[in-house]
Parts: sequence; structure tokens; C-alpha cells
Amino acid sequence: MRNIGLLLAFIFAVTMSAFSTAQSVYQTSDIPLLDNRFRVDYGIEKITFIIARARFSKAVILVRPDGSKVYVWDKSEQVHWIEGEENDIITIDDPMPGPWQALGKIQGDNRIQILSDVQLQVDRLPIQLYSGERLKVSGALLHLKKRLNESYLRDTELIMTAYGYNRTEDENFNFISQELAKFNDEGMFYDEIPEDGLFTTYLKLDLATGKYKFEVAVNNHAFTRSFNQDVVIFPRPIKTQMLPLLFDAEPKLKVTVDIEELKSESVVIKGRLASVNGGPSSDFIIYGEPDTAELIHTFERPEHIGSYNIELALFATTKAGREITINMSPEAFVIPRPITIDSSLIPAPIASQAEPTIEAVSDDSEIEWNILLWVVGGLLTTLIVAVAILFSIKFWQKRKFEKVIANQLNSDEITASDDTAKEPKGMSGDLDMLTDLDLNSLDK
Repeated sequence: MRNIGLLLAFIFAVTMSAFSTAQSVYQTSDIPLLDNRFRVDYGIEKITFIIARARFSKAVILVRPDGSKVYVWDKSEQVHWIEGEENDIITIDDPMPGPWQALGKIQGDNRIQILSDVQLQVDRLPIQLYSGERLKVSGALLHLKKRLNESYLRDTELIMTAYGYNRTEDENFNFISQELAKFNDEGMFYDEIPEDGLFTTYLKLDLATGKYKFEVAVNNHAFTRSFNQDVVIFPRPIKTQMLPLLFDAEPKLKVTVDIEELKSESVVIKGRLASVNGGPSSDFIIYGEPDTAELIHTFERPEHIGSYNIELALFATTKAGREITINMSPEAFVIPRPITIDSSLIPAPIASQAEPTIEAVSDDSEIEWNILLWVVGGLLTTLIVAVAILFSIKFWQKRKFEKVIANQLNSDEITASDDTAKEPKGMSGDLDMLTDLDLNSLDK
């Protein structure tokens, strides 16, 4: 409840100050308190400090530029002090210009609310930005709705810085901070009129996708102002890819348009094809077509071998009606060196057969036919000789077997006539004798 009361009191103080100074147009600027020091510029009618400190510690002490101090117990009409357990809210009317300082056990994210008629006005960025997008941004310092004059803006510089939120779901998780651009009022580059009080820059969003805080700050010897805005950077709504380069084919670039984000008929891609090794370059343009998400652009095949680079820039209109310009990632391809064979390295017989004549083909066919006849004839002759040898061997073995049988029978007959007392041998004896005959002796 106490914190809510502090907040309501702060809102009431700012509101009352706005009504009491209705003759001027005021802007509330929110700047950080760095190293417990800050500067109050000339013309500030009301300033409010929101200072966090250690819990239950004593209220802070403010030191004016002349060394005098402002305490919590001061009860003047110019000082309004609200003391809390962990913070102090101090509002001072007509503060002394120059450097101020805060003393105490200060901690946390301390900020200073400055209410004055000097305003920093910056073009608000679109809610949805794209990686690689290019856009013109302007800013100005106003006093009573008029731009500050040249003498007041001397040595003034506007700088835009991006800060990361380190969200784990974002691609820019490890991003801390980066200076994006400096504004100029010199009539150079994208600034139209020199020293007219309107500062201009050309913002190049070469950042990873994710959430950022963009801060535009102006610093000079008299005052400090800042402008903060949260932005989310989305992936490019268009993709490009070089198709595989075939032998003697023409290079082709494939373009894929996110028709959910862009009006496809508004798409214009301006490109430049250039050799990496130097030489002339050529420009080309690819036009989108209604309700067409895929485009194929064919290049004339370069005559010279080597690597080629393609630079691409997208000009289109989003579905929300915003005109955008995006720098695309470059593409590249290579024209390879043709493969050639040195005829001097080919052996003579092989080289002579590279283009055979009709007579040479006929001679080769006749030679092959003759060789085939010789081979078949040789096989048949070998087969006939082998069969003849086999029959000869079998015939000789049969004759030798018959001769042995005849000799054995003759000897048995002589033995039977001499020994009459013995009984004649029967058929079984002859069979036993034939059985005992050693057939292996035929081979001897």
C-alpha cells in the first residue's frame, strides 16, 4: 500500500506541475542516474528524482552545483520530498542549472524524470521490423514546439544504440549493446537541409532476430535527453538460393516470397552480378507476380571461368501497407574450368583407334573369326585324341584279362588228369578260384 501511495503522489506532483505551467508545452524525459551524478540544463522548470536505496537506510542527500545540499527535512515551496522504505521521490521546482550529485546508500535502477519545454522528438520505428531492413529515421530538439536554433545546437549529437534483452528464446540471446547510427544535420547523405534542426540517419538493421531496446540519446554541454522504444526484429520475408549449376547450363536463382507477409505483386528485387576477380558487372531486376510465392531468374552464362557474386536488395510492400527496403544475403556461384585431354599424352595405338575406318573394322572382325575357328578346332581334336586313348587302354586291359584266364584254365586241366584219385572240382571251386584271382595283376 505504501508503494502505491508513493506512485500516486508522484503522478499527482507531475500532473500539478503540468497545470501550473500551462503556458509552455512540456515533455517528460526519463534518463538514467549514472555514478550518482547528473546534469540539469538551463530552462528546466521542474525535475523529479526517483532514487532507490538500501532498505531502511537514511534518505539520500542532493548536492546542488554550488555545493549547497537538499535534505529530506527541507520544507521550502520548491522542494517536495516523499520518503519510502526503499526509495525517495524528490521534486524540485526551478532547479539550479549544472552538475548535481546524490549521496547515500544508492542502489538499483535509478532514474531522473525531467519536465521541461525542451523536447527530443524522434520518429517512432514500426512495430514489426525485419533483419537487414534499411530505413530513414529523423529526430529534432524542440523548444515551445519550435526547433532549436543553430547556436543552441552547436556540438549536439544524436546517437542511436540497441540493447538486448537476453531472452533465451531469441536468436540474439548473447547480444549486449551496439551503436547503430549517428544522426547528422549537415545536409549530407540522407539529411535534406543543413543546420535546420532536423537530424537524420539511415538505419541499417543488420541484427539477429529478437527483442531489443532502441535508445536515441542527445548529448551536449548544456543538456541530456533520451528516447527509448522496444522493437522486435523478424526474419527476412524472402529467401534466395542458387540452384545447382549443371554442365554448360545457365545459372539460376530461386526466390521464395512469404506471401503472408508481403504483397507478392509489389516485390521488386534489384541485383548486381559481378566477378570476384574483377571485370565488368551487370545489373538486373526481378519482378514479383500476383499470388506467386516462387520465382526463378536465369542468368546468361558468363564466358569467363571463376567465382561470381550476386548482391540483392528487396523493395516491397507489406500486407499492412508499409513500404520496406531490405538488404538480402549475397549469393554466389562458380563457372568451372572445362576438362580437356592432351592428345600428346595418349599412346599411338589408342590414338589411331580413336576414329576407326570401315576397312579396319572388317579386318578386325575377320581376325577374330579365324581365331575362333582355330580354338574350336583345337578343342575338337583334343577331345577325339582323348577318346581314342581311353578306348585303347580299355581294349588292352580286356585282352590281358582274357589271356590270364586262359592260362589258368589250362593249368587246372593238366593237374586233374594226373591226380585221378581226387574228385573232380565242382563249379564252386572254379568260382572260388575266380574270386581269388587278383585282378590287380592285370596291370602288371
